[in-house]
Amino acid sequence: MNRNFITAFFICLFISITYSQEYKIKGLVIDNDQKPIALVNVLLLSGGGDFIKGTTTDEEGIYEFVVFKKEKYKIVASYIGNTVESEIIQLSTDIEINPLIIQNAQELDEVVVTQKKPVLKQLADRHIFNIENTSLSDSDIWDVLKRTPGVMVMNNRLYINGSPNVNVMINGKLVNLPEEDIINLLTGSSASNVQSIEVITSPPAKYSAEGGLLIDIKMKKNLVAGYNGAVFNRYTQGVLPKHTIGTDHFFKGKKIDFSANYSFSHNRNWSRFTDITSFFENGQKSEVWTSEQKLINKEKSHNINLFLDLQLNDKNTISLSSTSSLLPNGTGNNFASTDINTINGDLTAQLNGHNELKNDNYNSSNYLDWVHKLNDKGAELSTNVHYTYYDSKRKQVLNNNIVQGFTDNTSENTLRVWSDQIINLFSAQTDLTLPLSKQSIMETGLRVATINSQASITQSGFNDSVDGFNPTDSGLFKYDEQIYAGYLTLNSNWEDWKLNLGLRSEYTDTKGDLNISTALNTNSYLDFFPNMALSYTSNKNAYYLKYFRRITRPRYSTINPFQFYLSANSIYEGNPNLKPAYSDDIQFDYVYDRDYKVVLFATKKSNEQVQQITQDNATNILSTQVINLETNYFYGVDVSVSKELTDYWYLYFLVSHYRDKDSFTDLSTNTIQENSIWTTLIRANNYFTLLKDKSLYADITFIYFSPYIYGNATFDSNSKLGVSLRKTFWNKDASISLGVEDIFNTGNTISTRDYLEQSTIVNTRSENRLLVFGFRYKFGNTKIRDNSKRKSTDEGKRL
Repeated sequence: MNRNFITAFFICLFISITYSQEYKIKGLVIDNDQKPIALVNVLLLSGGGDFIKGTTTDEEGIYEFVVFKKEKYKIVASYIGNTVESEIIQLSTDIEINPLIIQNAQELDEVVVTQKKPVLKQLADRHIFNIENTSLSDSDIWDVLKRTPGVMVMNNRLYINGSPNVNVMINGKLVNLPEEDIINLLTGSSASNVQSIEVITSPPAKYSAEGGLLIDIKMKKNLVAGYNGAVFNRYTQGVLPKHTIGTDHFFKGKKIDFSANYSFSHNRNWSRFTDITSFFENGQKSEVWTSEQKLINKEKSHNINLFLDLQLNDKNTISLSSTSSLLPNGTGNNFASTDINTINGDLTAQLNGHNELKNDNYNSSNYLDWVHKLNDKGAELSTNVHYTYYDSKRKQVLNNNIVQGFTDNTSENTLRVWSDQIINLFSAQTDLTLPLSKQSIMETGLRVATINSQASITQSGFNDSVDGFNPTDSGLFKYDEQIYAGYLTLNSNWEDWKLNLGLRSEYTDTKGDLNISTALNTNSYLDFFPNMALSYTSNKNAYYLKYFRRITRPRYSTINPFQFYLSANSIYEGNPNLKPAYSDDIQFDYVYDRDYKVVLFATKKSNEQVQQITQDNATNILSTQVINLETNYFYGVDVSVSKELTDYWYLYFLVSHYRDKDSFTDLSTNTIQENSIWTTLIRANNYFTLLKDKSLYADITFIYFSPYIYGNATFDSNSKLGVSLRKTFWNKDASISLGVEDIFNTGNTISTRDYLEQSTIVNTRSENRLLVFGFRYKFGNTKIRDNSKRKSTDEGKRL
C-alpha cells in the first residue's frame, strides 16, 4: 500500500433535541480596556436581593449559572474591592447578559491564593481531578496518581477501569517512555506544579489510537506577573531511604509564560520474592524448586521540565516544551538461593546466584507547537512537531554456583551480558478547528510518525550443554515503524445534550531486521477507530454514553528477539512475532446531583499483550515472555460518591465489581486455557481541612482488592491504608508534610499459576510501608498584586 496515505473517510451524524427543564445565565466580566478578568467573585441573587448561589469567572472572564425557575434575578460581581451589579433579569429562556465592567480604580497590596479541597468534575469523555493548591501539592506526581479517582496503581502499573493499557500525557503531549521510566519521571516531579489530572475515559479521535485510556497531567501556568519560584525536599524511609530535592521557577510577562523545574532523586529500592515451582514428570509432580530472592536497586536520576509559551501577536502563539530524564550509573543486585527438593521434601541440590546489573538511561522528549487563529469565531490552525530520543545501556554479570548436590539442568558459570537500545521517535501533526455553528465545532487533522529502534546484545560465559536455552552470542536488531493517520470529529451542544463523534484512520508499516537472520519480519495494516461520547443533563440528573476503539502496538523492548538469563533456571526472551492488540470499549454513566455516580462498562480485547511466566518441565527452566492472549472480556459496574460532607471533609468512595476473563494458549500443549474471576475493589479517599486558619490538611486513603487475575496468573486479595498530614506556615509560603503509606504492611501480593502441568506460587514483598517527610518553600512574587490575571482571547468574545 502506498505510504503517502491520506485518510478521507467520515460519517457525520447530527441530532437536534430541544427539550429542556434548565435555564442558563451566562455573562462576561471585563475591565475598562475591554479585557476579560479571571477569578472574579460572581453572585446570583433573586429579584428581591436574596442570595441563591455563587461562582468565579474562568480564565476568559466567563461565568455561568444554571437555574430551574422562570423568575427575576440579579448578578453581582466583585473583584479587589470593586463591585458592579446587573439590571434585574426576567428569565424566560437561556440568556447571555451584557458584559459587566469592573473599574481599574483600586488594587490591593496583595491577594493570597488560599488552599482548597480537591474537586472532581465530570465531563462527557473524561473526569477532571483538580488538585492545585490542595493538600496533595507536596507529593510527587506518582503519589498523586495513586490518589486520583478512577486511577489504580498495582505492582507499579497504572490501571483505569481495571485495564492496564494506560498512556500518560503531560499538557496533552504523550510521554514516550517505558513503564519503569515513566515511574522514575513522575516520582521525581513535584505535584506542586500540577493543576489537575484528567482521566480520559473516551479518548477523542484527535489523539493517537495507540494504547488504552489516557491520563493527561495538566501543569499549571503562572497566575502572577513577574518571577516566583520554590525549593522542595522529600525524604522517604522504607527498608532503604529515598530522597528527592528540587526547585521550580516561573516567569510571567505580558506575552511570555515560562517555567523550569529540576529535581534530583536518589532512590534505593528493596524487594523480596519467594518462588515455589513444582515441576512435572510423566504427568506427576517430581521436584519442587524454592527460590528466595532479594533485589536491591540503587539509582540517581535527574529530571528537567521546561515550558515556554510565547504570544507573537493576537493571532499567533508558539509553545516549546521539553521533558528530559537522566539516570546514570544505576545498579541492581539480585541475590538468589534455590533449594531443589523431591516431592517428599528431601533436599537434592542447592544453588546460589548473584545477578549484578548496571545501567545508564537517558531520555529527552521535545515539542514545538504553533497555533494560528483564523478568525474571531474560534477557527484555528495548529501544528505540533515532536522528537524523542531514548538510550538504555545495560551490563549484567550473573554468577551461578552449585552449593550442594547436582542437577543436569544447571552449571557453575559466570555469564556476562551487554545490551543497548536506542530509540528515535519523530511525529508531526496538523489540526484544523472550524466552528460550524453556535452549537457545533468540527476538528480534522493529519499525523505522521516514524519510529526507529536499534537493539544490540553480546553474551558470553554460558554453558551450551544446558537444554532449553539458546542464547544469542551477539546480535543487532533494527526495527522501523511508520504510522500515517487522519481524523475528523464533530462536537455539538444543544441545551442539555452534548455529542462528540469522531473517526480516526491509521495505516501502519513495520519492518524488523535481525542481522543474524536472512528473513525480514514485515507487517502492514490499515485500521479505523471510531469514538462517541453522548451526554444529557436534566435537573440534577446526568447521563453519559461512551464508545471507542483502540490499538496497542508491541513495545520496542518486547520484540527484540534475544534470550538471556535472569537466574540459574530463569530466562527472558523477546517475541518478534507479537501482534497489535485491539480493544472495543462501551460505557454508560449515570450521575445524580454531580456527587453520586453509577457506571456500567464492558470491554472486549483481542491479542492483548501480557507478560507471562511458563515452566518447561523437561528442562526445569522458567521462561518470561510477552505474549498475545486469545481474547479478554472485561465487564462490571462502579458505584461512587464524591461529596463535600462538611466544610472540612471531602470524600471520594468507590465500589467496583467486575468480571475479568482471559483466554490464552498453553505453550507446552498448544491448547487454549481460560482464567476468569469476579473481582471487587473498594476505595475511600478522605480529605480534611483543619484548624481555624485552614492551614492543616489530612488525607486518609484505603484500598482493598479481592482476588484478581492477570493473564495466566491469579493474585490473592490485598489492601492498603495510608495517612498524610500537611501544615502550612509563614503566610502559606512554606509547608511541611508527613505521611505513612500502607500502615499495616498488607499491600504485598501473592500470585499463583495452577493449570495443566504449570504450578508456581510467587510471594512478592516490596517496600509498601513508607514514612514520607517533605518540605517546600515558595519565594519571589507569590501574591497577586494587580489585575494581571487576564487573557484576551477571541474565543471569549464568541462565548
